[in-house]
Amino acid sequence: MNAADPNHPVIVSSAAVENREADAEPISMMVSASAKALRSIGNVLDSEIDAVHVVKGIWPYTNPGRLVADRLPASVLSRSPTISSALTRMGGNAPYDLVSHTAEAIAAGEFRAAIVCGAETMRTRRSDKAAGRKSPYLPETDDGEGPDIIGDDIALSDDVDAAARVDHPVHFYAMVENRLRQQRRESYESHVGRIAAMWAEASEIAADNPSAWIQTPTDAPMIATASESNRLVSSPYTKLLTSNINVDQGAALVMTSYRRAQAAGLADGEMVFVCSGASAHDVPTIRARERLDRSPAIRAVGAAALRTAGRGIADIDRFDLYSCFPAAIQVARFELGITDDQPFTMTGGMTFAGGPFNGYGTQAIARVCELVRGTTMTAMLTGNGGYFTKHSALVLSGDTPHSPFAYARPQSELDGEPTRPIVAPGESLTEATIETYTVPFDRDGVPAAAIVSAIDARGRRVWTLADDPADIARLLVGEDLFGHPITLYPPVTDDDRSVTGKLT
Repeated sequence: MNAADPNHPVIVSSAAVENREADAEPISMMVSASAKALRSIGNVLDSEIDAVHVVKGIWPYTNPGRLVADRLPASVLSRSPTISSALTRMGGNAPYDLVSHTAEAIAAGEFRAAIVCGAETMRTRRSDKAAGRKSPYLPETDDGEGPDIIGDDIALSDDVDAAARVDHPVHFYAMVENRLRQQRRESYESHVGRIAAMWAEASEIAADNPSAWIQTPTDAPMIATASESNRLVSSPYTKLLTSNINVDQGAALVMTSYRRAQAAGLADGEMVFVCSGASAHDVPTIRARERLDRSPAIRAVGAAALRTAGRGIADIDRFDLYSCFPAAIQVARFELGITDDQPFTMTGGMTFAGGPFNGYGTQAIARVCELVRGTTMTAMLTGNGGYFTKHSALVLSGDTPHSPFAYARPQSELDGEPTRPIVAPGESLTEATIETYTVPFDRDGVPAAAIVSAIDARGRRVWTLADDPADIARLLVGEDLFGHPITLYPPVTDDDRSVTGKLT
């Protein structure tokens, strides 16, 4: 192995923690994971820690990095007042962007070493709510200086999306899933069987992941078939085809430069090189996107990360693609040029390894570091925030990087992407054809109004709720209604928030 650039960023340690007792607290989990990561390298970098960077979660803290820093082991605690903190915005892309941001700062000499961490305790929150109690959180004081905020502040949805319930991620991705089925010209049954087989393969990978929440392999028929324990959520998705947020999980990474890692006595085989990162976003207004089942931003981000790392897609040994729903994997594979026979996860994915909101990415990076460290393997990870809105990619390797680290932001390549027209003031829309749809279900297995994406003769997209029982039944039996006429009432205008449709 040839020596890397002395300033090249490396991850020298990673650790994951989980709590199955439903009494978890997120800061405590981040502290536990961070201390575990520091111990695993003999605490040789404790006095070098300059920053604690945190992935934002579903909790109330405004400066969690400060709370973590103040609770780290004594060898770090002595420097706690001078340790800087950062906090991401929301999104499944956030952990990857945070690692890229931190790596960029380390390469520039801004930090000697940093901790990147995150934790979610939704299982505890749900358990507390069911028991009628409030989840406890640590007290937080205003020290006069907040954390650096990392990431773009992009509106992920609007009132029109909310009125049609498209702002529920499972509904949006189920609509994309059905559009993918139409594009492949698959029957409902064969399509569900295919994506269930994808998820069954992921469950086998999770079985070998000691940090996975579900470590029992699950076969495709069980995943595809609705049952009391595997209810239909939004057609065609059963619960086992959705991200598993009912977990208490956390993870931490210790990052520094190659030179400082060597000076601390760490061997090359103990380091994972951060080769490159990239981030960008698709058109924020979902209705204005040219296609729901494509993502120019995934394509641009993947290409930029590979280009910056001096690699091609054929040079990547393993992938961990953001796996909130099967549609996300299929679109990412298409845009990145990854064949269907290549495994899409190194963790087991967000159903089986666990999908703690934004925290999954930190868990994934920690697991990938375990598998890559001490090898010549190179891995690519992707993150996805919102509704194919914010995207990121990260290339990690156990081998010497091919080029200096760089964090690419190819947004300028995307700003000219074609969009669909939106209903303008004074215009109306009455007749359209079905682009895609999904039927949501309540917890008792009762179908709700179908959510339909329809396109008119002028190419305008509108969300429609089809609440006629006969229409819902037709959409549920897998009848190919893509391109079928639908009448909207009342006629859609620019300020409509909710529109009902009737199949014709």
